[in-house]
Amino acid sequence: MNITRLLLKTDYDLFPSKFDDYIEFGNNIGSTFLPYFNLPNSIIPITDDDTHDMLISTLEFEKESNLDKQMSSDTDDTNSNRVVYGTFFSQLSHKFSVFNDLSFEELQSELFLDTCEEYFSLVDKFNSPIFTPVKADVNGNITKLRRKRNQNVSKFQTLFAIVNDEIESQTTRIRNSATDALLWLERAFEFLSEFLHQFSQGDKTLVDAVNKAYELSLKQHHGLLARSVFSIALRAVPNNEEFIRSLAINPTDASEPLFEQQVLDEMFEQASNISSVLRKITFFYSKHGL
Repeated sequence: MNITRLLLKTDYDLFPSKFDDYIEFGNNIGSTFLPYFNLPNSIIPITDDDTHDMLISTLEFEKESNLDKQMSSDTDDTNSNRVVYGTFFSQLSHKFSVFNDLSFEELQSELFLDTCEEYFSLVDKFNSPIFTPVKADVNGNITKLRRKRNQNVSKFQTLFAIVNDEIESQTTRIRNSATDALLWLERAFEFLSEFLHQFSQGDKTLVDAVNKAYELSLKQHHGLLARSVFSIALRAVPNNEEFIRSLAINPTDASEPLFEQQVLDEMFEQASNISSVLRKITFFYSKHGL
């Protein structure tokens, strides 16, 4: 169909004034209009069947062309009419998606920490003061990594540079090491990523999604006391409607019929982006026995 389209764009003179023009016209493999009209001066023989086929081909092209235009118009109308609401996720100034195409060795330390800090503020939406220690633990690990980075900013531009320095100095297991801080930060974001994934499915309450995420991430690393505290925290989380409403930048948007689906779609996308980064960290740690 691309060839037909090119042919139709070519400007032909259907009534050549000189014999040389007939020859040039006949030798041009793209000259389909003269035989199509079956002009008496055509030097290209043509049958009724050929004319019929050409007519059908041209009509089919016009039909497809009109269909393409209609589909394009419909798509444009759909996109132009689509309302994108301001949400917690759409308003993030830092997003994990920027790390998707980077290896662990390329993950910029400060950008990564800024992103973690902004994302984990989502737990504030759980509206439970018992989650405050969880957030404090995350912020504490971010602080440890920043402290290490600030020792030599030009050297520790990446997470790899920070951890590799402690591997070489054999200080990965000392108290408050940056390596240990990144490990616990990764675990906390396993929880956050898993929660986003669970809740985005749309078939769980907030309590169920948080509990499932905890079981699949942090629970295996916590002692009995920490597990008990987390169980108590679950009793204070809001219901689904209140939680989704809290994610709206403009509270009135939360009552719109498409708002909830947009939030769930964003959660699913964010969960995927976070997991992509975490896999790079865990692979590096596993490779080096950290």
